[in-house]
Amino acid sequence: MAVNLCEEFNIRSTFFITANYAHEYIADIERMLILKQEIGCHGLNHTDEEDYDRMPSDLQRSYIVEAKRKLEAVAGSPIHSFRSPRVKTSALTMNLLSNIGYQADSSICSQRMDLISSNLIKTDWIIAPRLPYHPHPDNAFKRGSLPIWEVPISAALVPFISSSLKVLGLRSMKALFWLLYKEARITGKPIVYLGHPTEFLPFKRHKAALSRDNFSIKRVRTHGFLARRLMYRLVGQSLYEATRELFAYISSFPDVIFMSCNEYVRELNTPTRSKVP
Repeated sequence: MAVNLCEEFNIRSTFFITANYAHEYIADIERMLILKQEIGCHGLNHTDEEDYDRMPSDLQRSYIVEAKRKLEAVAGSPIHSFRSPRVKTSALTMNLLSNIGYQADSSICSQRMDLISSNLIKTDWIIAPRLPYHPHPDNAFKRGSLPIWEVPISAALVPFISSSLKVLGLRSMKALFWLLYKEARITGKPIVYLGHPTEFLPFKRHKAALSRDNFSIKRVRTHGFLARRLMYRLVGQSLYEATRELFAYISSFPDVIFMSCNEYVRELNTPTRSKVP
């Protein structure tokens, strides 16, 4: 369904796919490639241990290398862009991604403030640069010399992501885009939207969201407070329709163009750009 939206609005995007499940979506990946969409890596298996802000070095290296190998085998082409599960990252992660040839990461949400998600109050995000940057070898949230580009997910305290659309509704997300658009016109910052295509599937409220186990420190640190699901106003088909309207609204701005993460990285060194990516 997400590919349909991209085709309808002529959107060039990056689909970040979890490597261990890629073989289940070969037909979808083939269609993405036909439509010139980029295939990026979303980790190896997206299970609880795959938190890149705290994984040991050897485990991170093995996961990142194996995920890239498996995804490239399915896609039949090099994978250049990475987004970590639950958007958790570290300086170690950035160094490993750079060392094995990744050109871009998009796992940092600059100036995002969370209270209930898996990242809770992440102070590093508050100080992270808003414009794309080369991370520091010792700090993923500061500018430095690593060759990989960090392309931050857009936020103005509220993140520009599908979960915000589910909670706040279409009108608020249009207002957030308008604010980010005004900023982009001044600074040239790309507007980066994060969406989960699986959220278009039928939604079921799980009683586990309110169970005692989901308030344990380990569970909250990994997944946040799952009771946030009770806040969702748009789910399944209604979320799909709202996303379609949001994309139509974004497309109505004449100086907005859509780029994949890898396409944008190739444009970063262009002296002047007349449109807002």
